[in-house]
Amino acid sequence: MRTLPLAAVWLLAFAVRVLYLWQIADAPFFGLRLGDAEAYHEWARRIAAGDWLGTGVFYQAPLYPYCLALIYSTVGESVAVVRLFQAMLGATSCALLGAAGIALVGRVGLAAGLALVIYPSAIFYDGLLDKTSLMAFLVTALLWLLVTRSGASGRRPWMRWFGAGAVLGLLTLTRENALILAVPVLVFALVTTRVRAHAVCFLTGLLIVLIPVGLRNLSRGGEFQLTTAQLGPNLYIGNRAGASGTYESLVVGHGSAADEREDATRLAQQALGHPPTPREVSRYWTARAWTAILEQPGGALRLFARKVAMTFGAAEIADTETQDVYAEWSGLLRVLNVFDFGVVLGLAAFGLVMSASEWRRLWIVYALAATYALSVAAFYVLGRYRFPLVPMLMLMAAGGLAQCGRVAGTASRILPAEAGRHASLGRQALLAVAAGVIAVLVAHVPLADERGARAAHYAAIATALASDPTRTRDVSQFYERALAAVPGHPATEFAVATFLSRSGRHTEAIPHYRAALALWPDHAEAHFNLGVALSSNTRFDEAAHHFAASIRLRPDDADAHLALARALVALDRARDAISHYEHALAINPNVAAVHNDLGTTLANEGRVREALPHFERAVALDPGNELARQNVAMARRMLQ
Repeated sequence: MRTLPLAAVWLLAFAVRVLYLWQIADAPFFGLRLGDAEAYHEWARRIAAGDWLGTGVFYQAPLYPYCLALIYSTVGESVAVVRLFQAMLGATSCALLGAAGIALVGRVGLAAGLALVIYPSAIFYDGLLDKTSLMAFLVTALLWLLVTRSGASGRRPWMRWFGAGAVLGLLTLTRENALILAVPVLVFALVTTRVRAHAVCFLTGLLIVLIPVGLRNLSRGGEFQLTTAQLGPNLYIGNRAGASGTYESLVVGHGSAADEREDATRLAQQALGHPPTPREVSRYWTARAWTAILEQPGGALRLFARKVAMTFGAAEIADTETQDVYAEWSGLLRVLNVFDFGVVLGLAAFGLVMSASEWRRLWIVYALAATYALSVAAFYVLGRYRFPLVPMLMLMAAGGLAQCGRVAGTASRILPAEAGRHASLGRQALLAVAAGVIAVLVAHVPLADERGARAAHYAAIATALASDPTRTRDVSQFYERALAAVPGHPATEFAVATFLSRSGRHTEAIPHYRAALALWPDHAEAHFNLGVALSSNTRFDEAAHHFAASIRLRPDDADAHLALARALVALDRARDAISHYEHALAINPNVAAVHNDLGTTLANEGRVREALPHFERAVALDPGNELARQNVAMARRMLQ
């Protein structure tokens, strides 16, 4: 029976993942939600509180937050519970992949599921507060449904095709580029079964999942979008001139989920001259991406080739949290680390060559892997984005392992007089081994420096811990680790400087802000914060320079205009200061402090009649502002 070995795979996978969670449970960051995890958490809390539909067109894929909301509504918001739930989900993925392997190549196909059990990145992602675990579950479920389409004695095959469509729809609501997998699946349905009804069932399942999301976007955001509205910005990030092939924020130094949407919309609005709709934002960035590609086609082709290489590279390119940092607390990850993506790719290459004669049975796995890899390279590459390739590659490796068994059995039956057949089988095996070795070596060619990601991860941990006054020692240790990992790393320097400034240690923060700006000269917040730190040291001339730089980068930043105005007042440049006070009010006219400061500056310049309305407006906005009330009285006496 298949049930017993698959149950054993599930139990083993769950035990391995629980062991990993036990090992990292004492890590200082175990209870933290960093990067996207915090955004998903807040979103899920709103859903669990009753806001099931939300507002606006979805910008991020929505399925994972809704799954989190179900957990929150039933068992609470504990980080440990979420990680444990994902451990069960990951174990189920291993069992599903084992079942798909058995259906595809026989009993030896169970090896695919066992490989996923001990694959270190799978263990890491299952324990991460991120949607990758859910994505892996849906990918393995899709593979299982496709390769076991004729199961149960061939009864009701339409149910499997309908289920495959629904699963792909859910996968698309987890990772939008997965929708492209509908193309090879439809071809598979039409070519393999030659029954058009199966393709119709698949599309029906897909649309039944996606159309309600589109209608929700229409009702809440005014636009029919099947998934989300972030295609354009993502396309531009991965294909703009000078792109590295991995994630880089639209605005230097940004990168949070809130920043992504706000920056994309704000920059599009500046270019278009009016508040854009989500579709207009996406179209604006899509047009910019295509412009970059068409202006430098040679560079775009080289960039695409680099992204393909990164997609199949051994390195797990991280954005916020890195596997290496978690491995510092997990001996299990350290021991299994040798079994990386490069090794999986080598085993898949071996299997691809070894099972070449079985391509008619395995081609759907090849097609899915190739299609998904291209969809990743079309945008930008992160380790968690390319993770769906892993189960597909493991099935390819299992196909090669099964073929090895068949070849061994065939070789044992070849007569001595048939030496040519022995030689042919030997050449095939040698070629498969060579392909595997070459793939491993090529995959391990370094393409990205992971030290920067590790430094950023340390800094993110320290920044999150800084909100707890009892964790000061941990904060210092992680900032020190971040600075030691990559001296001068701009994200780390900025984080350290911001921490020092918030602690009132402005003088210590200044060199760190300068170090950040050395590599991030267009970081508006770094210029602004450095200006604040310099102002606290009465170095108003230098501060004014950095406030002006911040305004040049963010003309719509009212706080920067206000800070520059105050620095100019301190430099006895009142006339210049008045202009920036007025700019600040043009951006946000309802700030009492700005009205009061502008009124004071005007009064000091002898323009009391102009100052009085600003003092009065300050009182109207903040009735408890005693200084503004005194200024009103003073101005009225002077005018009398």
